[in-house]
Parts: sequence; C-alpha cells; structure tokens
Amino acid sequence: MNKEELFYYKLKNDKEWYIESFLKIRDKKSQLIPFKINEAQKIVLDKVRECEEKNKLKRFIVLKARQMGLSTLFEGLIFHNTSTNSFKNSMIIAHEDKATQNLFSMSKLYLDEIPEVIRPMIKYSNEKALVFENPSNEIGEKNKNPGLRSKITVSTAGATKNDAVGRSSTVHNLHASEVAFFLMRD
Repeated sequence: MNKEELFYYKLKNDKEWYIESFLKIRDKKSQLIPFKINEAQKIVLDKVRECEEKNKLKRFIVLKARQMGLSTLFEGLIFHNTSTNSFKNSMIIAHEDKATQNLFSMSKLYLDEIPEVIRPMIKYSNEKALVFENPSNEIGEKNKNPGLRSKITVSTAGATKNDAVGRSSTVHNLHASEVAFFLMRD
C-alpha cells in the first residue's frame, strides 16, 4: 500500500484518529477547538470497536449524565461514517426542534471545518439535511463522478400527528436523543 492509499484507508477505518485529527467542536467558552476524546467518550469508543471486532450490530442505549460529550461523540461517529462511505443514510432525531437542530449543528460544524482535501462533494447543506453527492445538474458529470450519495437528515419525533419519522427508508446510523420524551409531545 502506498502512502496515499494508507492515508485513505486510515481515514475510513480509524475513527479516533479521524475525529481527533479533523473534527472541531465548540467548547463551553464558545471557542472552536479540536475534538479531543475524553475519558467517557473513550469508554464508548472502546465498546464501538469491540462490537466491530465481533461483527455485532452497534446499538447503544446510553443513560448518561449531562455534559460528558457523548452526543458530540455519536455525532462525530455518524459524520465520519456518512462522509467517508458511499450510500450511507444517517438520521438524527430528538424530542423537540431545538434539540434536533442543536445536534445537527454539530454535523454542520464538522463539515464547515473539515479540511478541503477530505471534504466530500456537497449537493445540499440546509436545515434538514447534509447530502454528500455531486451537485452538478448535468447527467454526464454526475455519472462520471456521483460523489458518495450518502446523507445525514434530521427530524423531530412526533412533529406532526401523521409523522412517520424514519419509515420507508433504510437508516444505517441513527442518533435518537431524549427518547423518553418522544411520546410526551402534545
């Protein structure tokens, strides 16, 4: 494997290196800083690795104290998987619009701050989705280089009475936050 191939292999497969090398977060003082994995995040990341090594599904229900950075970690993992792989559908759901947008803003910040050399093509970046595919309207151009065709979408649980969040699509990565409050909406 040459240096470039090794770099892209590591980019796709070494989550901790990717997160700490390329992602930025906003700290409690509203400063933009590199994402450095803390002890609580390390414990979860080790569990993720353990599931991958055993080829097990990664499903985590986390009962957590606030401000440990676990939502930040899960958003980083989702962003990594979706922005480095083709055909990945990821979804972020929370109990209220404000919480949903807060979580999604992490992914948007990751995208805004990621180095250009590893930034995927972006078709859409709006309040409801980050779509990683060729933005061209020309069919020939899109056929030659379609981009990843992966996306991160957001929704609020129970936003409408007829809301069917996540139905009729395959979701590869899901961050459902504050699930206990999903059914408590008016």
